[in-house]
Amino acid sequence: MLLRDDLCRGCCLDITLNGLQTRHQPWRQLMLGAPFTFNTTVHLAYVRHEAGLPGFQPHWKRSPEPERTTSAHRLIPGQDPLFPMARDWSRIASRHLTELPLLTSGDEELVTALLEEAQQLRWREGPRDKCVRALRVLASWLGTDAPIPEEDIRTLSAATPRSGPGPRLAQFLARRDRLIPAQRQNTDAVRVESAIAQYSGNIADELRTWVKVLRGGGRWEHPATTWATIRRYLGNLKPVLAGWQAAGVSSLREIGREEVDNALKARKGRTAEGFHSAARSLFRALKQERVIFADPTRGVTVTAVEKVPRSIPSDSLKGIIDRTPMTAYKLIVALVAVHALGLNEITRLPASALNLSDGRLTVRRPGRRHVVYLDELTYELAAEWMRERHQLWPMSSNPHLIVNRFTAMNTDAPPISRSTIKDVFTALGLSGQKVRIDRMLHEAQLTADPLHLIRLFGISEVTAVRYIHAAHPERTGKTLR
Repeated sequence: MLLRDDLCRGCCLDITLNGLQTRHQPWRQLMLGAPFTFNTTVHLAYVRHEAGLPGFQPHWKRSPEPERTTSAHRLIPGQDPLFPMARDWSRIASRHLTELPLLTSGDEELVTALLEEAQQLRWREGPRDKCVRALRVLASWLGTDAPIPEEDIRTLSAATPRSGPGPRLAQFLARRDRLIPAQRQNTDAVRVESAIAQYSGNIADELRTWVKVLRGGGRWEHPATTWATIRRYLGNLKPVLAGWQAAGVSSLREIGREEVDNALKARKGRTAEGFHSAARSLFRALKQERVIFADPTRGVTVTAVEKVPRSIPSDSLKGIIDRTPMTAYKLIVALVAVHALGLNEITRLPASALNLSDGRLTVRRPGRRHVVYLDELTYELAAEWMRERHQLWPMSSNPHLIVNRFTAMNTDAPPISRSTIKDVFTALGLSGQKVRIDRMLHEAQLTADPLHLIRLFGISEVTAVRYIHAAHPERTGKTLR
């Protein structure tokens, strides 16, 4: 570190201890500091401070640090912003806490309350420190007298290196009326609009008209279609619409029966069924709103494809529970591979559905409930998971049976995502849905009684008969392919 006149701190210390005569001694600190201007530089630097007093160490004054004060941008309670704008926290997120404005006594009390709650709920050190730091950054600039916008928490989390505080800080502030909630948007709705925005001209406007009709805003009143279904329709239409647009089609008014037939001929099986149902919904809605004159899908039919259950090779299923790393994941695999529960059902299972004293698991389905009698392996996994869950998150208020580190301490009590369960089977090289199908097909091969499948797995009569036919095609008088 150079201080003045190309002299470092070590050179100045050497002059102080040994005087100027050190220039005649080889391999001294001064020789490394300024070898080409040794005599002139050292003499002038030394004499300039205290001539004739060797042994005196010059005092190198640093520039005084600016005095820290509270932020001038603190939010004022009850005052709305004149021009609402998104704040950019990228230049502040990585600063040291000593470089931030001072906190008031009220800010410190809120930080202390966060630390006490983290200790009470037994947060881990990492999430606790991230929440505390984020709260200090927000409080130093915006204050805590007025509620903090949730959008600022999200923006700060995105700008923070590694990872931000997550939803815990927002939930903590919301419980103390110190949060302005952000507007919640349906994820499927956002993706539908994003998919429509990829098209240009009249096609995008016609697709938005179709979505408006499906959501119940058309000329005829009817129940609204879910955003998830609309998103699935758009996914089935995407390759066909892209091909039509690439061919120069600027409006769906130009589409006739021939274009629909060609699109169906290029597709088979489930892909053809998906396009047919989506296209029929699209053109019917446009005909209803009088955007088009004729429905090109009218009278077009697609042969239904019956999907025959297929079994999985036994070597792929061998030892899948032993190959699963965590207790919660082992229980998930057992519920699917042994009791044939659906993936969505497992995500929604409440902890109260498990009765270890009776060895039962109650699964509630629309209009009925299904009681699963746990075998010895599943019972041991369920008991071990409940013990492990209590050790990891003793203060968790999440009512679901299966939780993870993202959902256990979330006060919104969300279930784990379906993708989490899918990833468990993907790591094993399998599909959870195929494992469930294999379990029911294997049971159907052992018995020809559909009532047994209905009682064991809680499936419908039609599904049970379909599995019996797949397991015993010789009894149906036809061979399924």
